[in-house]
Amino acid sequence: MTFADATFDVVISSAVLHFARDEAHWDAMLREMWRVLKPSGLFFARLATDIGHETRVRPLGNRRYVMPDGDERFLVDESYVMSATARMGGTLVDPLKTSVVQNARSMMTWVARRAPGAG
Repeated sequence: MTFADATFDVVISSAVLHFARDEAHWDAMLREMWRVLKPSGLFFARLATDIGHETRVRPLGNRRYVMPDGDERFLVDESYVMSATARMGGTLVDPLKTSVVQNARSMMTWVARRAPGAG
């Protein structure tokens, strides 16, 4: 992104991260979003997860799966998101939440705060 470091009080990533090609691409997207977030800023993401559909997704490798509705997505789980939160120096503002869309997909809501002294 062309924005300077620590530009925004809030970064919203709605249905973006699950289009990552692989873990390296996902990490690069997340680092870039985190880079433009101000210290103490709020990060809100909604992204695809396997939670609730663990037995109904077909793995393709590199954390990519075919969802029950036939779409291919990069999927995360609780441990993956918690590890990313810690790696970015963030803390959860609210527990992770997942909405299960019947016979189609599961979407996670992830809300974290960047550390106050980060920058």
